[in-house]
Amino acid sequence: MNSPKLPILSAFLALIAFSAGRAQQPASSIERARLFQNTPTATVNADGMALATDESEASSDDSFGTQVILTKRERPKTVSLTGDVSVFFTDNAALTPNDKIDDVFFVTNAGASWTPRINPRLEGQLSAHASIFRYGSTSALDFENLGLGAALFWSPEHFADIALFARYDFIELLDRHSNEILRDHEFTVGGQKIFAVGKSQSFFTLGASVTGDISQPSSAQRQMTAIFAGYHWQITRAFEAELYYRAAGYFYNHADHADFNQVVTGSLRYRLSRNADLNGFVSFSSNRSEKTRFDYNAVTSGGGVGVTVRF
Repeated sequence: MNSPKLPILSAFLALIAFSAGRAQQPASSIERARLFQNTPTATVNADGMALATDESEASSDDSFGTQVILTKRERPKTVSLTGDVSVFFTDNAALTPNDKIDDVFFVTNAGASWTPRINPRLEGQLSAHASIFRYGSTSALDFENLGLGAALFWSPEHFADIALFARYDFIELLDRHSNEILRDHEFTVGGQKIFAVGKSQSFFTLGASVTGDISQPSSAQRQMTAIFAGYHWQITRAFEAELYYRAAGYFYNHADHADFNQVVTGSLRYRLSRNADLNGFVSFSSNRSEKTRFDYNAVTSGGGVGVTVRF
């Protein structure tokens, strides 16, 4: 999915803040990257499946809510190139339960995807992305995120319009000195259903997924079960909003604990042109763990400008 966003620690004593940042850096960067990866923008759903938002794909009649779903499945453009630059504020940069540090961080993303139509009900996807995270005052938390992915999306007949998906993602996180923080092989399966809302340009998404990781270091390896819901409102042809909620259980193989994680996100998108848009974003994340040192609450907000070219 595209994508995707993150953490901070507040004014404390400078020496303590710096030491805490260095100690928390690997764990908080991994968690921040995973939160960013699983937080959708207004142009993708909870698991990275593109929504039809091009002007050429929208209908202006009363049945838009249904037609946007049908058009999405028949979208002829299969290659997308994306890039964006965003600035965010977070009240808990290192995702700690106490002594939180707030900060501003900058995110630059670039990505490419190919989404071929295999048959009328089966679609594939190959994707690659790179992200750079830079913090304003907690530079020990800086990292880069590199990834490759492959996915299948299947809409079987006579299955209550439920779409199924399976995907594989390879993720590598590097610190600001290009030292590896995480190498992760992630496997996800799930399903979702999209509901048209009345006769307006809106729809509601409900789904569930299961994810397994093979990670290095092994302490980051986990399984995840999640349910998610999203509401997409096409306010005008150029302006849209989205509200998203995800609840997930994390089960760590080697760290010997389980977590319950919740994310609530609201986003706004204004289309400047066919290929460029402005985005605003606010998110609340909460984690409760069997080991209280992994508990945290974090609020992240910000916005930026993005470019998408499809052909």
